[in-house]
Amino acid sequence: MKRNVSVLVKPASSRCNLACAYCFYLEKAALYPWEGRPALSLDTFEAFLRQYMEGFAQPYTFAWQGGEPTLMGLPFFQAAVQLEARVAREVNPGSLSHISNAIQTNGVQLDDDWARFFKESNFLVGVSVDGPPEMHDRYRTDRTGRPSHRAAMDGVEHLRRRGVEFNILTVVSSANVEHPEELLGWLVGQRFRQLQFIPLVEPLPGHTSVVEAGALPGSITPQQYGRFLERLFDAWVAAGSDSVRIRWFDNLVQLLWGHPAETCEMARRCGMYVVLEHNGDCYPCDFFVQGEWLLGNVLETPLEKIVNSAIFHRFRRMKSRLHPECRDCPWLSLCHGECPRYRITGSGRAEGALPYFCPSFRHFFESRYNALERVAVSLGRRLGLPV
Repeated sequence: MKRNVSVLVKPASSRCNLACAYCFYLEKAALYPWEGRPALSLDTFEAFLRQYMEGFAQPYTFAWQGGEPTLMGLPFFQAAVQLEARVAREVNPGSLSHISNAIQTNGVQLDDDWARFFKESNFLVGVSVDGPPEMHDRYRTDRTGRPSHRAAMDGVEHLRRRGVEFNILTVVSSANVEHPEELLGWLVGQRFRQLQFIPLVEPLPGHTSVVEAGALPGSITPQQYGRFLERLFDAWVAAGSDSVRIRWFDNLVQLLWGHPAETCEMARRCGMYVVLEHNGDCYPCDFFVQGEWLLGNVLETPLEKIVNSAIFHRFRRMKSRLHPECRDCPWLSLCHGECPRYRITGSGRAEGALPYFCPSFRHFFESRYNALERVAVSLGRRLGLPV
């Protein structure tokens, strides 16, 4: 039986029109130098598409990321979507293929043409916004230090005017971690209803571990993040948990309902993903685009062989190799050891290591579990679920 695999496409590699101080993918320029202006060709994408659509089950899922994927230009994306449809028709003649596209962008280049394309092509758009200008512009600037907040918000307005489905991705850094109520209030005040928060802890350039080298400026501590989650949860409940969706809380509610989490970080194993770099190189996760985890190049090695490789299976097993404290933890069924990227130790390895944010989650679950359970029951009843 054919398996499902989701694809994370890096069409411009790490190239970006911003220079966010905390970006984890900028250092991939060491693997794929910008001097060559890395860009995914349609020929390479077609070679990947044919193997993907012939060898794997629907839905065919593409998440376009960077760097900044819109640097490829609108004509590239128009051609790529047409190529997806054509190859799907050729591979599955006479049947309707289920293809989904999403894109994560800083929003700076979005205009009416982009918004119209996203609407017509049914893209889900994620826009990076770290809060009001004083929070967002602390770390999200261009290469000359100019702020990006106004341009990002202008991009959001173009999406709104065209009725494009979008969500907001917010990095929790030292710029906003102490102000969760203000942050959520501002996001809700902007009529943002689909929110995702990602904590910032990135090692210094050239290192794999904050244990080994310390963290980038702006990174937060487990204690800070634990308090942030508590206060954010309280503000979320006060704002109306059924009207504002916060991805991490939503996934906890799903787990309490007995459903699987939607995000791989809260699942038992890492997801079935393939990262497609601009030149055809494939990796198992965009947080692990590094030499050790190169699965092969789709122009040289069949995709089926790449996904069946020993490296890919070793990567997917890594998450389930838990620290002894995790195995005995009463909250394991909600956390599942978190994403391996937060477990990297001074040795550069993630197997059996304690997650960096373990104290954050313990603190949150110990203080808010009963309230979270009440939210799950309330939401479940409104949806007619047997809770």
